[in-house]
Amino acid sequence: MYCDERTSQTLEHEAPLATEAGRDIWWNLVPACDRCNGWKHKKSATEWAFDMKMHHAHPKAGFARNALPLRAVEGIKERIAQVQREIQDVARRVWFERHYGDKRTPRLRREKHEEVEQCAEKLKGYRYPPWESPETGQSKRACMRVLCCGHTQRESCLTFITLPNPDREALASMAYARGLWVGDLLGALVKPALEEWRQSQAADDGAS
Repeated sequence: MYCDERTSQTLEHEAPLATEAGRDIWWNLVPACDRCNGWKHKKSATEWAFDMKMHHAHPKAGFARNALPLRAVEGIKERIAQVQREIQDVARRVWFERHYGDKRTPRLRREKHEEVEQCAEKLKGYRYPPWESPETGQSKRACMRVLCCGHTQRESCLTFITLPNPDREALASMAYARGLWVGDLLGALVKPALEEWRQSQAADDGAS
């Protein structure tokens, strides 16, 4: 969040708990690395960023004992705003709760980073955020988004198809490009063939 160069290792209070503005609540938490968390200490993000800017302008005055590069300091405000926008996005928050809310709190920090990496890898498969796709219905527990959980549709059923990996990947890309769940795309592609088959069956029955 602050340096924009290291992996976040902790949830840091933007407004320190030691101050009147500090709260141990979600909207006051941002991801940060241990180094920045320690350097920021008991200052708010705004105060620390201001002191670092003054340090770069007047290095001998001692405004900041430890300072990030100026390019990083200039971006702190916007990075905080971006994280807060993400946290306040209800659809995004609910999607993560539906898909990852049942995971236990890991004992080791490394385990949490592994979960984050798995989630990031999964999200790479979508051409746009799955929480922006339509919902197939309403549920208090299960995800009902078409792009990621289209199998929850009322009339859907799971059917297996055999494809070599290149074709499977192309099919997934085609579905995401059209904003469809893969199952919906397959259904749309199969329907013309089914209709043609029905018509041929009707013709055969009429001839017999």
